[in-house]
Amino acid sequence: MMTSPLPERLHLGCGGFAVNGWLNSDGSWHVWLARWPRVRRVAIACGLLPHFHIDHPWPQTILHLDLRRKLPFPDNHFTAIYASHVLEHLERQAAVALLREARRCCRPGGVIRMAVPNLSVQVNDYLQGRILPEAPGHTPADTLLHRLHFRPAVTTGGRFQSLRRLYHHLYDFNSHKWGYDSTSLTALFREAGLSDALERQLLDSAIADISAIERPERIGDGGTLIVEAIKRDS
Repeated sequence: MMTSPLPERLHLGCGGFAVNGWLNSDGSWHVWLARWPRVRRVAIACGLLPHFHIDHPWPQTILHLDLRRKLPFPDNHFTAIYASHVLEHLERQAAVALLREARRCCRPGGVIRMAVPNLSVQVNDYLQGRILPEAPGHTPADTLLHRLHFRPAVTTGGRFQSLRRLYHHLYDFNSHKWGYDSTSLTALFREAGLSDALERQLLDSAIADISAIERPERIGDGGTLIVEAIKRDS
């Protein structure tokens, strides 16, 4: 349920990390299962929920949002929209649609900022021979694909395989669907109508108090790309 009045800043894909003063949202089943801990434990045991953030409390104030759908917010409302490691979980067409929705919901002068894994860093490491096999029988290419968080080599098998197969078919947000370098991500912004999109550095932003939401331990490792734009018209 959305809070009232509606906050003026929107945090997409917050995980379990809600930030004060923002409308925090996420598409994980963790969000709506937070009210039913026993059901949540069963879903984890079945492999339907990712194991990261399992032990982190998920506040019940987090709004469940499927970012493949139209955002349920009015036009020209938010002063800032922020997402870290979210766009790569959407197919490219869905990512453009989300940015268009973000532009619609953002007021003129508002800021839209997205952080994603930097594809060029991973590819350069691979080409320079800096990626080594992480498991017996693996090749550097296998390791690269694992680091890019493509769907795992085996997504079914063992107990509850039918449930896992259904989940991956209908609702798999955990794996990555697309990758971006600086050129392709700024092009994505511009395709969505955000013509002044520029690459930015960690904590370098037109968003006030950016340090409250942008966590260096999550994106300050040199492998994250950040692009930001300001909505210039209504």
